Amino acid sequence: MENEMTLAGILHRKDRLPTLPGIAMRILQAVQKEEPDLEEIAEILSTDPPLSAEVLKIINSSLYSLPTKITSVFHAVKLLGIGTVKNLALSFSLIKSYRTDETTGLNYTLFWKNSLIGAVSARLLSEKIQPQLAEDAFFMGLLHDIGILTLSRCMPKQYSLVIREMEKTGHAYHETETQILGFNHMAVGEYLVKSWGLPETFYMPIGCHHDPEKLDTDHPYVETLSNILHLAALYIDHFNHPDQSLRLGLFERYAQTYDLADKLNIDEIGLQINAQTQHIFPLFEIDLREEKDYSAMLEAARQELIDLSADFVNKLIDQKHEIETLREQVTRDSMTQLHNYQRFHELLRQEIYRASRYKTPLALILTDIDYFKAINDNLGHLAGDYAIKAVANGLKKVLRESDHVARYGGEEFAIILPETTLPNAIRVAERIKETMNSLEIVFENSPIALTMSFGVASLPPDGQLSGEELIQRADCVLYQAKARGRNQCCVFNGNSSRA
Repeated sequence: MENEMTLAGILHRKDRLPTLPGIAMRILQAVQKEEPDLEEIAEILSTDPPLSAEVLKIINSSLYSLPTKITSVFHAVKLLGIGTVKNLALSFSLIKSYRTDETTGLNYTLFWKNSLIGAVSARLLSEKIQPQLAEDAFFMGLLHDIGILTLSRCMPKQYSLVIREMEKTGHAYHETETQILGFNHMAVGEYLVKSWGLPETFYMPIGCHHDPEKLDTDHPYVETLSNILHLAALYIDHFNHPDQSLRLGLFERYAQTYDLADKLNIDEIGLQINAQTQHIFPLFEIDLREEKDYSAMLEAARQELIDLSADFVNKLIDQKHEIETLREQVTRDSMTQLHNYQRFHELLRQEIYRASRYKTPLALILTDIDYFKAINDNLGHLAGDYAIKAVANGLKKVLRESDHVARYGGEEFAIILPETTLPNAIRVAERIKETMNSLEIVFENSPIALTMSFGVASLPPDGQLSGEELIQRADCVLYQAKARGRNQCCVFNGNSSRA
């Protein structure tokens, strides 16, 4: 419950949360009836001509190789079956709704490609392990990383930092998210899918698909689907990771752990996934990269795996768990050693509670580096990182020990000022501004001159303001400071702002 409250606060921009498209919701409701009606499902599909066209396109594709062309949606539904139609409709409607992102650097083509690999993998694995769950497994495989999409839409500034860190380190999404934000896309995905009203057999596996051992349930289907999703995620890694032999070794190790090794021919399933996705990707307008023949790659990976001892793979898994445990305990941004995003929200909630209870003032400053992109463009990202660290050190020196400073986004910082009135908070912001103006930063013999803009807001006397509302006020006037020429402070005062 506490985790849900934290996520609800962080994902407060309801207009940015991904929603299950209306057509998808209607189809889900229709197929979940005790006796699904094929005519009703065909009629729902017919209300969305583009979606109907996609269903007809796939039934007439080489994937089915039918002797005659199918032109009726009802006929297509009848031939494909309810489960297949449901998955196709959900897949097309979701991918059509969320195809581009220009703010975080998230590669949407790769995102949906991996989601489709996950869907196909989950269905094929389920057919071997628990056939009656195969269609649900496909849908969950498609949605298993929906938390990544959610974070990129709701927290574009913070998630761009996650993307950059991943590019530098090569770490996985969930590892980097935990390090920078304090939580990861598994928790967000579970929260979102639960909010859509889907059952626990859907949202619980999504919430632990990289760590199914952390699952706390007695529901046998939830446990099985969680294991299937984890193995599907390993297949995604296998298709994307350069060290394919190690991915095969990890898959075999976990298949044994889940007591599934005798049911799964790993190489055969990999070949089936490759064959099916080769047919599916073009239908979703996803380009196929020119790659080596998968069977040859698999043979090479299998040969390399012979040289990897089982003991080595086991040690690697144990080490991975230790690293993830340490990352979950971290509340500091790794670059600046300031509080990270989640810890900032926790501290803000605590300070608002304390200020409201004891009737003490509280202020918040949001600040970011002006024209930061120019530093990166002219001197490189290493210079940008160096400047961020210099600013962080400068903030620590100016602020009191009782103040809380966090790295809020890439070049943005948040400062909580307990027991500080609005006039005093303005003075603090002005002092920081002057300090940054005179900061001497030299990177590889190149001087870096920078300025910062500030948005200042305070808790009203009655204390009736949430952390998200206080952040919105400070963010609003920070934006105004930027619009008015930068290198200045703007203050939220009642329903208006002033410089």
